[in-house]
Amino acid sequence: MVERVLVRFEADRAGVAELTWGQREIWSAMLAKEQSLAVGGARQLPADRAISDVADDLRFIMTRHQSMRTRLRFMGDGTPLQVVADSGETSLEIVDAGGEDPATVAVAVALRYSATNFDYETDWPVRMTVITAHGAATHVAEMFCHLATDGFGLATLRDDVAARYRGQALPVTATQPLEPAIEQRGLAARRTHDAAMGYHERLLRNAPATQFREPGGPGGPRIRELTCTSPAGYRALRVLAARAGVTTSPVLLAAFAVALTELTGVSPAVLNMVVNNRFRPGFAGSVSTVQQSCPCVIDPAGDFGEVLTRAFRAAMGAYKNAYFDPDGKSEQIARIGMERGTELDLSCLFNDRRVGSRGAADASGGADPADLREDLCRTALTWGERSDMPDDKLTLNISDAPGTLRYDLRADTRYVSPRDMETFMRRFEGVLVDAATAGGTTM
Repeated sequence: MVERVLVRFEADRAGVAELTWGQREIWSAMLAKEQSLAVGGARQLPADRAISDVADDLRFIMTRHQSMRTRLRFMGDGTPLQVVADSGETSLEIVDAGGEDPATVAVAVALRYSATNFDYETDWPVRMTVITAHGAATHVAEMFCHLATDGFGLATLRDDVAARYRGQALPVTATQPLEPAIEQRGLAARRTHDAAMGYHERLLRNAPATQFREPGGPGGPRIRELTCTSPAGYRALRVLAARAGVTTSPVLLAAFAVALTELTGVSPAVLNMVVNNRFRPGFAGSVSTVQQSCPCVIDPAGDFGEVLTRAFRAAMGAYKNAYFDPDGKSEQIARIGMERGTELDLSCLFNDRRVGSRGAADASGGADPADLREDLCRTALTWGERSDMPDDKLTLNISDAPGTLRYDLRADTRYVSPRDMETFMRRFEGVLVDAATAGGTTM
């Protein structure tokens, strides 16, 4: 049985505005994929937390952050507007685990939340449930509409709640959604957009128009997900980043480019790279959806050090040019396709969504070939969900995981067969391990 606790919230700012650039990009993806693309999951509560504490947490985030109390209003032509409320009421669900494992129940609730699209006009973008066992609150399942936050924003949101318990809650200094919605109509934002479009055009003008074969393959649910956990990849990644004096993200991008071109037989590799954007003025510490994606074109020829140099430059270009009006980008892609006489296919995505393990690394553990070969025996591949929902042809997500490299591949099996998915996952790991044991990787 599900119980509900009503949570009332009041804030000092309300308003109606256009969607921000980040919101508009994710809204287009949500429409294309027919999903809310929610972010969140299940987590264990500290032993001293009660249901009332979680209700206070929910009230706190709804009050503190505009995006948490934002719903949509649609104009006559279907264009969405964001509507930020200054007060309202939401509910916290309570589920008793009964004789089941409360952690398992929490995961099941989170999966149910994730599979159920939000009603964007009437639902608040936050769903939260407390799981109890023997009368005690043990776990929380929470899911947030992607219009309200992204992965890095969710980490900031959880840090906010933790700081409140330490008595350190501070005024919100990051720009909230109503302000950039106005600023992005100004001249400064237009100059930023135009510069980004110029960069995108230079990349896409001569890049391969498509990388994937004509659709075919088996029937049944066509979207497959495959997860790899690789202790060997983790060690090799840290060694390579330390040798080159870079963070681990461009190393992964380089390995992705090599494995992708071997999979498709098309060079250079063309992909969209998701960029956090919180290094931009006003966005540091934002919980809102501010990430956007930028195309990268990477030549995989030569030794790994050469590929890494190109991947690093491509990443720097993406960081600089992933802030733009998504409508302008869509128009540009259509125009370049018409001028080239072929539709541009940018349905390949690289998303390093790690929060805690993407920074600079050291070479602790070394790159001893025998040790790495032993670690390769611990690599695990696990098949996940199957779906017929629309999706990109290939997406690689990198996730935080202690002591291992975790990466998840989602692919449309009409273009990338399950066998090719497995081959790709092994090769992605192999590129890292081979480069680490070869030595001499510099930029």
